[in-house]
Amino acid sequence: MIFENEYGKVDFWSHLYEDPRLPVIKNVAVTLSGGVDSAFVMFMLCEFISKNNLNIKVMPFTGIDHLRPANIWYAREVALYFEEKYPDIEFLPHYEFSYDHEPNNTMMKRNAHRIHEWNLYKDQNIQVFLCGKSANPPDDEAKKFGLYVNREAERDTDMGDQSKVFTRIEDGGEYNRWIYRPLAFMHKKFIAECFKDHNLLDDLFPITASCIGYANTTKNFSEPCKTCWWCKEKHWSFGMYDGGVK
Repeated sequence: MIFENEYGKVDFWSHLYEDPRLPVIKNVAVTLSGGVDSAFVMFMLCEFISKNNLNIKVMPFTGIDHLRPANIWYAREVALYFEEKYPDIEFLPHYEFSYDHEPNNTMMKRNAHRIHEWNLYKDQNIQVFLCGKSANPPDDEAKKFGLYVNREAERDTDMGDQSKVFTRIEDGGEYNRWIYRPLAFMHKKFIAECFKDHNLLDDLFPITASCIGYANTTKNFSEPCKTCWWCKEKHWSFGMYDGGVK
């Protein structure tokens, strides 16, 4: 299924069709952070399943940072949005887990995701985990809008590295689940244009949140901080912060 605009093109699901290692896929999880990237990945998946009348069960999957617990509010609302929008799709119960976090250290988060993903693969046959990770803004734009410093360098675009899009995970010497990142080569202006093209700005966009500010910079998570990297990226791409704040 093709999603395309002036900023790029995603042939959604083609990697999963083409990989001979994959069995028939029956159960997938979408890592819903509450942000626009993962919300759009869920949209692509639901459109693909619905329009092709596929028997694939979908599990929303969300990690909750003890220091920034507000993301679960948005992730739950996004999950409910899709359950109501696509009644023909079977959604599995929203899987939620918590983890500790140290500022500027993502290892605790990554390890928690690894443990829970591995367990779901073994216990519930969740074969593929869809992730909303997208690419950084182009270097010239990043430098112009203060998005170059503090960016996640692993999100820099390398179109030749297909492992950024589709990876089978090795854990303890055993290959198990697959991770699919359909937006790995697309920056957020591609996603913003897709929101416009698919009429998602009025209903889906307002219930997403990208800000990673703590309670002291967000009035106890009631408004975007406007200063974190993710706030600035969202404003760069959509022209507004969380909730449509200009």
